[in-house]
Amino acid sequence: IGQNALEAGDNRVWRNSIYVVDGGGNMIEAWTKWDEMFEGGAGPHKVKISPFDPDRKVWVVDETNHQVHAFSNDGEELVMSLGAGGVGDDENHFNRPQDLAFLEDGSIFVADSENARVVKFDAQGNYLMEWGQEGTPPNDTRPGYFNNVHGIATDPETGRVFVNDRQNHRVQVFDRNGNYVDQWSFGDPPSDIHMFIVSADRYLWAADRGTNRILKYDLDGNFL
Repeated sequence: IGQNALEAGDNRVWRNSIYVVDGGGNMIEAWTKWDEMFEGGAGPHKVKISPFDPDRKVWVVDETNHQVHAFSNDGEELVMSLGAGGVGDDENHFNRPQDLAFLEDGSIFVADSENARVVKFDAQGNYLMEWGQEGTPPNDTRPGYFNNVHGIATDPETGRVFVNDRQNHRVQVFDRNGNYVDQWSFGDPPSDIHMFIVSADRYLWAADRGTNRILKYDLDGNFL
């Protein structure tokens, strides 16, 4: 979808880039005031709400404009933006961010895919640290080397950070400060894990484009 949108160029019309549905799938809100923000890209790539945030801010990853935005829960206010727009690899720029995750202290982790890194911010959006460098796909096993950091999730109990090292077909696990803890492979058949989450009951659920399945693992990498 993203590539088709990019090739469409000036023929694209941006409407209802962010909208809200009820439990029956009926659209109940359209945040049309923000449509213009996503022009020139492929639109919002990921939407998340931190389970630790009492304000329930709505976070939107804008992959092709290289930014991450937080909106008030009612969509009326742009609360925060991470990334200054445009490609870069410093504290203020991303290169195709894909996902984000949170901790109970408000920390924010951004999966910065083409920069092969994870970037950590505090609750106010201040840069804290980063880790990762480009590896050699498809079977790089070295800790901290990534090829397409395409998903990220945190364990609500331990604070560990699970990173989808997509083109190396593995999960790498770090503590909240980026120290390597563990890794495990998604195994056979060849997988193409797009995104994953860690649920409140501490299982990892992965969307596998390679097999068109949803996969469930425990947090030690055992397939369930």
